[in-house]
Amino acid sequence: MNLIIDIGNTRFKYAFCIPGKVVKIGVGCEKLLEEMEERKLQGEKLAIFLSGSGRIEESLKVQLEKEAAYWLDASEEVKYPLQIDYQSPTTLGVDRVAVCVGACCLFPETDLLVINSGTAITYNYVTKSNVFLGGNISPGQEIRFRALHLFTAKLPYLEGNAEFGEMGRTTEEAIRNGVMNGMLFEIQRYIDSFYRDFPEGKVVLTGGNSFYMKSKLSPVVAYEENLGFIGLDVILEYNKKNN
Repeated sequence: MNLIIDIGNTRFKYAFCIPGKVVKIGVGCEKLLEEMEERKLQGEKLAIFLSGSGRIEESLKVQLEKEAAYWLDASEEVKYPLQIDYQSPTTLGVDRVAVCVGACCLFPETDLLVINSGTAITYNYVTKSNVFLGGNISPGQEIRFRALHLFTAKLPYLEGNAEFGEMGRTTEEAIRNGVMNGMLFEIQRYIDSFYRDFPEGKVVLTGGNSFYMKSKLSPVVAYEENLGFIGLDVILEYNKKNN
């Protein structure tokens, strides 16, 4: 059994996987440790991949590594089943590569634009021959709402909502419409530009905030909630076989 731990900027997420399939997803460190103990008592051995852009206490990391039958930590030593054509590979987040690996599994031999809408929005390009070219990074939904509140004297802090319109008639509506439509228009422009250059390509959407957008984009994009976990599991299997 594979255990993927994804420590993000806002959440501690994990997934138990068998090769090619996400079996169970959970949130929270304490819950994870309880599940690991249960599986240990049942005699299961875990291959663990610790990933993510968030911070983890060193003591927890040591504990997890001690429990692993195979251990992989997100670092420059990780091997990828993609060719990385990026000028600063040491600053390239594993999470960006992972969603691309997952998309390549779902849509092999296809030019891809992989959009991950989380704390940040990343736009990632992969060729049909599995070459990661790079992409762009933009502020995500939470950052946009919080910035309007922090950098102004009177604007309130709001959260995203699937129900947003064109023109706000109150300050709250104006903020929500502005942020949500701003993200929508931005993402749509990337999609239109991609399909202009790669009409036979595929756009894949994922990320915690992507569900607000998926029904409003055209043409319809592929949506996979667990794309990151799928890709991280493939990367873990690739390293187990090639180390």
